[in-house]
Amino acid sequence: MIQQKKINVERILRVNRVGAWRIEIEDGKAPRFYADAVMDELLGIQGEISPEERFTFHRARVHPDDMQLFLEYSDKLSETKSEIVYRYIHPTFGEMFVRCSGIRDRSVVDGISIMGIHQDISETVRLEKEKEAERRLAELNNTLRKEKIEQEDYYRELLEMQSCGVLAYTIPGHKIIHMNAQALRMYGVENIEEAQSKLGTMLKKVIYPDVDVIEKLKRLHKVDDMVDYECIIGKGEPNECHALATTKVIRVPSGERAVITTFLDVSEMIVLKNALQKAEEGNRAKSSFLFAMSHDLRTPMNAIIGYAELMERHWGDNELTTNYLHKLKGASQFLLALIGNVLEIARIESGKETLNEAPWNLKKINDTLEIVLDREILNKQLHVARNIEIQHADVYCDSLKIQEIIMNLVSNAIKYTPDGGKIDVDIEEMEAVGEDSIILRICVSDTGIGISQKYIPHIFEAFTREKNSSESGIMGTGLGLRIVKSFVDLMDGSVIIQSEPGKGSSFIVEIPCRIVSEEERIDQAEQRLPENPLKYKRILLVEDNELNVEIARTILQDAKAEVEVAADGAIAVAMVQKASAGYYDVVLMDIQMPKMNGYQATKAIRKLSDERAQVPIIAMTANAFEEDRQAAFAAGMDDYLAKPIEIDKLLRKIVKVLEKK
Repeated sequence: MIQQKKINVERILRVNRVGAWRIEIEDGKAPRFYADAVMDELLGIQGEISPEERFTFHRARVHPDDMQLFLEYSDKLSETKSEIVYRYIHPTFGEMFVRCSGIRDRSVVDGISIMGIHQDISETVRLEKEKEAERRLAELNNTLRKEKIEQEDYYRELLEMQSCGVLAYTIPGHKIIHMNAQALRMYGVENIEEAQSKLGTMLKKVIYPDVDVIEKLKRLHKVDDMVDYECIIGKGEPNECHALATTKVIRVPSGERAVITTFLDVSEMIVLKNALQKAEEGNRAKSSFLFAMSHDLRTPMNAIIGYAELMERHWGDNELTTNYLHKLKGASQFLLALIGNVLEIARIESGKETLNEAPWNLKKINDTLEIVLDREILNKQLHVARNIEIQHADVYCDSLKIQEIIMNLVSNAIKYTPDGGKIDVDIEEMEAVGEDSIILRICVSDTGIGISQKYIPHIFEAFTREKNSSESGIMGTGLGLRIVKSFVDLMDGSVIIQSEPGKGSSFIVEIPCRIVSEEERIDQAEQRLPENPLKYKRILLVEDNELNVEIARTILQDAKAEVEVAADGAIAVAMVQKASAGYYDVVLMDIQMPKMNGYQATKAIRKLSDERAQVPIIAMTANAFEEDRQAAFAAGMDDYLAKPIEIDKLLRKIVKVLEKK
């Protein structure tokens, strides 16, 4: 029975691959390793072997990487129970995983005796490794699935965020695989479902500036290739956009062929390109203008300087110097008109030009014609026919702009009509839609050089002339008709041109005007200035330019005024403060001056505590625009006069404010 139990225990140990061992260590002797049959099998020992040889055999096959750990374990066994798992190199089966546990036998007093068990756990480790590998594989697969989803979401979001549109669909099935937000916007659809239902129509509406692109795109149905091109999506529709596109054939995971197209919306670039092209054209035109202006400005300047020198040389010859003086004045007036036109264009281009409508008598147009038609007509022996038929003379209009329109049209006719030619000026009233309005029709015709049909579309462009001054022999800037067109447009009117080269031109302008009612009618006839209108009047002239001082003082003194001068605004304020109330009858105030400008000086005077604050102040400045006039009134000035000084206008302004006083 005992023998049978022993056999069963041995069988169980062998099945579980557990062997028993004992090691004995005595001083002066080699360590001895005793083992049962199962232990020797586990160690790979075959046949008889001594305990000393078994100890050496075992130690030699402990895995080198685990040797340090095993020696630490062995040292512990002499003191306490301990356990280790280490790798053992079996002579036949190779690397094994061993669980080894042992304890000191305290019954042995001669030396050290340790006993324990040795179990092969390689299969357990293998199974655990497989389970761990399966667990890790499952985790890896799960991670990969999550990463794939995240990656798909990432690329989907990335495509949505792109500034370019992306459209992908299968061929030949035409099933949309992807269409990002930009592509939906470009094609003018809300979602992919709508895009799918309209795909055929959408693709047909794409326009290709390069007609060869269509054939290249058709080839993609048969050949895997890539095409770069330009296209216009939704031509003429609210979603119209210009795009640079690339279309490529790819294979999707299902194996189907698909077309993927990326669109870069360059609509703004096209707009900028067109704007740049227009700007470049404008710059070329301005360069041409400046080139022409250089010539046209020098011409009157040369005349002014030349006639001034001739007057100096022939000062004693009264008749000759008077002739030079008239010519010098004519050149000066031309130069002033030239500069005025340039400034007017600057206002028009900046959008600052406005209407200043007030009651005016249209019959005064005749006075304008007298000024324009005076000298040049006589010099060129032109035949001029004037016809003015106006029934409702008093109307609301911007009289200065109407006069400037007429002056520019008539001046052009005079300029481009050869000596002995004919000019017709017809100004008439036409019936308007409303009862309280008329249409002012201005027609200026000439027998001049005419305008080619090719140039007529460009005739109202700024800085342009069909022929420059050098080519035509006629001075001008090409600004007059641009001013005419701008003023006519501002007044909701129209202008028509009829011309034939070599035969002449006709300019027809029609402007709506509101009739002044009987209740509103005013007498616009200007009274004559009395002789010596400023006699006994004391005027403070505030001006920093000595030349302007000399001219203004002479004009005022010729009108019998007493004149005192202040070189800047600060001096003017001090002089008014020092003077008694009523000492100065009027102040003529320049605007741009050192130390204190005219606006600041006016405000300072208006803050005085007594009657001196009420002294009339007239702005007299080279700042000649409407906003400058408004600024003068805002500062507290009573009236405004633009330089260069015209004697009659200056005297009338002064008389006007004195009458109000």
